Amino acid sequence: MTFFRANIFFRKFDVKSSADKLLVYLTLYINMTLKRVENCKTEAEGTKAVITLGLEEFPIPGEPGFSLGGLFTAPSSQEEGDLLRSYLKQLREETSGRLMERAYLPNGKQNKWWIAFSKRKFLNLNFI
Repeated sequence: MTFFRANIFFRKFDVKSSADKLLVYLTLYINMTLKRVENCKTEAEGTKAVITLGLEEFPIPGEPGFSLGGLFTAPSSQEEGDLLRSYLKQLREETSGRLMERAYLPNGKQNKWWIAFSKRKFLNLNFI
């Protein structure tokens, strides 16, 4: 979360480990979440939009629509796929909670220094 605003400016990213893969995934997810809340003027509206986003089905590696197919390998079994989906869902929920603390000020209004990054593209990719 701390380096999101610096990372969003990358056009190329050298992936050396699985931690880098996760960083790319979460950076794209944060960007997508900011796009969802940019039109939500209050924290209550933003929280509702983030909860709705959390309830939506999302593709995992190996499924159509997953935008980072070259980075991640597809799960070898249904059980492994379910485990990966639950892990990514937990990551997304935790990231969303931490993002909401930064995207909105204590008075409930948008933090323009975070919401402005919703217009940026990371690695020229659109996420899910």
